[in-house]
Amino acid sequence: MQTMKKIRAALDFSWNEASLALADENDQVLASEKILLSGHDASTLPERLEKALRTLNADFSSVGEWTVGTGPGGFTGLRVASALVIGLAYGAPETRVRGISSAAGLARSAFSGKNYPEKVLVLFDGRRSELLAYGLTLKNGSYLHNGYTAVFHTPEELEPNLREYSCTALEKDREAIAGFAPQAEKQVVFTPSINAEELIFNDPENFSASPTDLIYLRAAVFVAPRIPRQI
Repeated sequence: MQTMKKIRAALDFSWNEASLALADENDQVLASEKILLSGHDASTLPERLEKALRTLNADFSSVGEWTVGTGPGGFTGLRVASALVIGLAYGAPETRVRGISSAAGLARSAFSGKNYPEKVLVLFDGRRSELLAYGLTLKNGSYLHNGYTAVFHTPEELEPNLREYSCTALEKDREAIAGFAPQAEKQVVFTPSINAEELIFNDPENFSASPTDLIYLRAAVFVAPRIPRQI
């Protein structure tokens, strides 16, 4: 197949919807697709990525850069996306691979076509009547984590942040946010999906973060060690 150098590919699987994209060196989006995967069944992802490349008369060897969404998000999906991309890039030392926070892609997707706010707080349904938050600051046109994370247990904890940040969230979390803080819902910009191309375009020359540096705002599971039964 003809090699198009360099194709830049991205994959986000931070929730049940996987988002993939291909772009060229001039920031032109060559392909963009969303796939709702029930139960985090990711078995079709390699095939869908390969199909997208074939439409460009290319294959996996044509990809010069991979960007993986590293969260915050679901434990299983993040690990699947990370492992898949690492595997696809294995044996190709000239291929660059990196991780970018899914929150940055979400913020860019939500405010696409508008002036990007300087400070964005990305909100997630934390279940248990809680909201999780991840803070971003705009620097040189890209969203970078500013060190702020939080688990909000009451609307009063969230309220000061509504004055400091522009807030965004996925549409799937609208109901949870409205139930947690009805007034806050009106200030949140919702987006139905994370557009994977926004991961490619965010901080594009920074390859310092590994796709294995996954972001969890709260540990998924903790089980206390069991004492072995004495016989």
